[in-house]
Amino acid sequence: MAPNTSSMTSSRDRRAHRVSLQTRHIIPANSNERMDSSISHNLGRHEDGKRISHYSPIRGTILKTIDSASSVKRSIALRRQKVHMSLAQPIRHNTLAKASYNNTSATENSSSTACLSTDPNYPITGRYSDIFAHYHIMSEVLGSGKYGYVRECFSRASGRSFAVKSINKSKVRQLDHLKQEVFNLSRINHENIITMVDCFEDTSYLHIVTEKYTGGELFDKIVEERSSAGCFSEMKAVRIIRSLLEAVAYLHSNNIVHRDIKPENIVFAYPGEHSDIKLIDFGLSRRFRRGAEVMSNRVGTCYYMSPEILQKKYDNSCDIWSVGVVAYILLCGYPPFNGSCDEKIQESILNGSLCFDGKGWNDKSNDAKDFISCLLRKDVDRLSAQQALIHPWILRSYIM
Repeated sequence: MAPNTSSMTSSRDRRAHRVSLQTRHIIPANSNERMDSSISHNLGRHEDGKRISHYSPIRGTILKTIDSASSVKRSIALRRQKVHMSLAQPIRHNTLAKASYNNTSATENSSSTACLSTDPNYPITGRYSDIFAHYHIMSEVLGSGKYGYVRECFSRASGRSFAVKSINKSKVRQLDHLKQEVFNLSRINHENIITMVDCFEDTSYLHIVTEKYTGGELFDKIVEERSSAGCFSEMKAVRIIRSLLEAVAYLHSNNIVHRDIKPENIVFAYPGEHSDIKLIDFGLSRRFRRGAEVMSNRVGTCYYMSPEILQKKYDNSCDIWSVGVVAYILLCGYPPFNGSCDEKIQESILNGSLCFDGKGWNDKSNDAKDFISCLLRKDVDRLSAQQALIHPWILRSYIM
């Protein structure tokens, strides 16, 4: 299984394949890049302003004083009605974005009970919560990285299998980034994006429980498919890119920019040719409203960074550039802008020209080349995710 986690890499022998398609180190964000507003406040409401999350240190609803017997009766009746409605609905796993009675089991939601004050010892969620009381965690490490590791876990309530990313807080210099990741994941509900189920914080670790995806990374599929004649067929590539664009369009419509889209952060939900893809790793994501002040911190993975990121003045269209790079690699097996080191790659991104030379492009359609060219424009006229979804090359996927 490819671990669906930020800053986590598999222990498989991937390094042998990184000579011609090497993914460079992630450039971290600076500490001055903060959340748009307090985590304790924003986790207390959903996008529509009606759903109340359980990780807010402050209740989204102020309990009114009940000063009569009739008020008590109405309150009890309302609670019973909510419980009855919840039992009739299917279980879904996105507890931070939904209320406790909405589509989840009571035990799996138990970590989400809101606290009334923020504890500085628990800077991410504001409270202590014990993951081991609600999940049995397997000892085998599925993936590890600089800040922690990923393992499989099972809900004690339902027996369902999930993945848990355990992050050692003492190794993270900027806890605001963890807050931002949890905050953004709590607001996301899309079929092509990772689903966070629960979040726990103790004195040493932050534990993020997510759905478990078993189909492997897109990066590994590229390595398997790559040859001198190219990589994926257009039919396979366009289906992946369409789903990725739908995920990006959803994020941008909710004022979230990912900033680290790459094949390693795209996984398949399950084995098989027709598996859905999932965009993972929101460690570098942040809130951004188009038209607001531009971002300036150079973050991401070198091959997939847009020219504006390198120039330290960019907006959410940096994600579109990354999608264009992924599409290019899917079709030919190598990146459009290459180099022997980070500096050479960056120079190629800034000054190089987009080319469709080589055997890998001999049998590719003009629509495919035009689509990539529209996403890899170096000027401000780059397509948005919604515009890219109606490009002729993408529309072809609906009739394939």
